[in-house]
Amino acid sequence: MSWFAHTVGMLLSDGVARLLLVLHTVLAVAAVAAATHLLIWLRRSIKRSDARFASTKRFASYALVLHFAAFVVGNVMYPTYKLRVRVAYLENPVAISTDLARRDADRARIEATAPPSAAADGSRTDAQALAGARIARWFDVKEHLLAFGLGALLAVWLITRRWQPQFDDGIGIVVVSLAGFAAVTGWVGAIIGVLTAAWRAI
Repeated sequence: MSWFAHTVGMLLSDGVARLLLVLHTVLAVAAVAAATHLLIWLRRSIKRSDARFASTKRFASYALVLHFAAFVVGNVMYPTYKLRVRVAYLENPVAISTDLARRDADRARIEATAPPSAAADGSRTDAQALAGARIARWFDVKEHLLAFGLGALLAVWLITRRWQPQFDDGIGIVVVSLAGFAAVTGWVGAIIGVLTAAWRAI
């Protein structure tokens, strides 16, 4: 039991969480790049039926492995995000209000101006709280999309093990569509992840 508590404590420490966030970001960028290259090379291989298909199959492997690795690291990091970012800030109007008041005080001190009125501050806090809750919901949507994208990449990988473009019998459209879906979900996930981190990182 003490090993489990120690592991959970490590995962929730700031240093480990930040390291996982950096690793997750690097893997996610590589996964998006690999999925995009896979889509481009698949389309070219099907149109030309050339020898590039062997490289296309390698891109399918790279995209699947990188996507899976980013997905695993993201899920390992998710409890920390849930506690430190979502619950503690994005869905906590008091924390948002405190953060805005601190920023206003810093700005007023630097610019030698008066901080905003209480009424203006209250309306800004409400708007920020709504935006924070919206970002938290979009983050959950991103996680589900990426899970579907991982499934699509697995399907592409399995199909490309056996299928050859020169014997295309309509499978090419299915494979390109699956690869396109995986690439789009990767890009959407990356954009939502960057926006979430810009709003409030671990």
